[in-house]
Amino acid sequence: MLTSMTADLHLASLSNPTLIPKGRIGRFVYEREIGHGSVGIVYLFRDPMIGRKVAIKVLNPKLPANQRQLFEKHFIQEARAAGRLNHPNIVTVYDADKTGDLLFIVMEYLEGKELSEMLASGHQFTYKQIADMIGRIANALDYAHENGVIHRDIKPANIFIVGTSTPKVLDFGIASASRQLTDVDATQGQDQLSERRLLGTPNYMSPEQAKSETVDARTDIFSLGVMLYQLLCGQLPFKGNDVPGLLHAITHHAAVPPQEIKSDVPLRLARIAAKALAKKPADRYQRASDMARDLNRFLEKERTERIIAKIQNPEQGKTIATKDDRIVKKTGTGSRQMMFAAAGILAVGLTLWISLKPSVPKPAPLVAAPEQAVATIPPVETTPAEKATVPLAVIEEPEIVKPATPDKKALALAKAAKAKPAPAVPKVEPVPISLGSVHIAVSPWGEVFVDGQAKGIAPPLTKLNLPVGKHKIEIKNGDDNHAVTIEVNTEKEVKIAHRF
Repeated sequence: MLTSMTADLHLASLSNPTLIPKGRIGRFVYEREIGHGSVGIVYLFRDPMIGRKVAIKVLNPKLPANQRQLFEKHFIQEARAAGRLNHPNIVTVYDADKTGDLLFIVMEYLEGKELSEMLASGHQFTYKQIADMIGRIANALDYAHENGVIHRDIKPANIFIVGTSTPKVLDFGIASASRQLTDVDATQGQDQLSERRLLGTPNYMSPEQAKSETVDARTDIFSLGVMLYQLLCGQLPFKGNDVPGLLHAITHHAAVPPQEIKSDVPLRLARIAAKALAKKPADRYQRASDMARDLNRFLEKERTERIIAKIQNPEQGKTIATKDDRIVKKTGTGSRQMMFAAAGILAVGLTLWISLKPSVPKPAPLVAAPEQAVATIPPVETTPAEKATVPLAVIEEPEIVKPATPDKKALALAKAAKAKPAPAVPKVEPVPISLGSVHIAVSPWGEVFVDGQAKGIAPPLTKLNLPVGKHKIEIKNGDDNHAVTIEVNTEKEVKIAHRF
């Protein structure tokens, strides 16, 4: 289903006649209306030069003069702001111009739904999908901020979902270039102050927006935190009976922890939302890319935990036998990894068994006396006719030559050498090592190092037997690291517990 391209548009048919004269805007050929609202109208056009469909957003020329002047300014800002951005998660602006009374922006044509429409219809996203979506939007905002553009109106109505999960940030209509961040100063009048207060949507405003203060890129991070909270909990973090009450809640009230609303919300995602929703900009993520990084870490740990779960439960899934009786697992990559690991263990075990297997002594070679030589028998020449009559087995089998019998003196010397005992090798007794027990509990998981040597992943690793004395234990989870020095003894088990 195709929906509108901006926050103020909704699907419906215009009651007024079309505003497009002669079915064209510039070279673009009109096809149909996509959506409209009180401020703007979006149409589907075709570019005949390259055969591409485009969406053209037109500022409604029927607006009152005072409103038209205000929104025309924001309309031009949208074209200038989005026009210099080229990012896969930001809608692409191709052109902007004015034809007669029509001020328009030419954008890429998108098929999908606004995120606000999906939420209104009750669509449920998994926590993995939420983290991936918000992470992509955060990266898109970081790119915009790096190019001097602040959106200032991030909300579900300005996020368009293409296909099943690709987000596109829309409507930079009230975006502000970083060199123009000061909204008002002491010389501005009441009309300019009223204009400023129109910028943004109250439910998603940052505290500095709600207090009409100067904003920077961190205002978008707060608004994105509101969206993340809404996707996690199914409700907004701040409420009020009216706009003043809502703005007061945004600036003074803390949001209810997501786990108190939905107990299964992952703790790490709740922490990311809480940091993005900090009242003071200095306490939030300082860059949207920092927020995206933490969301990507969550996704990486989810993938790692799934792999560990498959390793711990290798019997999951059914097994079937093919025609040649080879076993095929249905549990995917995890099972194949287990099969490779089992094959490796079997190979190592076989190698050890061969190396430890007692060897059978070979028979000692016959030793001729030094003073007697073995007679050399010249080869027997055979004619071709004789070769043809001799069986193959007789030809291939070599002739055995018996060595000359050694004399009695040589036999006596050999017997005396054999009877002489070999020098005794002193037996070295191993020094006993005292070991102590160390219990490890890590959540959700961590790679364990003892004195710099990797010992495994906990869980499933829960216990180590270490020599008595001091040891440095390190537990690593991605970029997070927990280190502790312990004293191991034989009398009491040492316990290490850590939650990332």
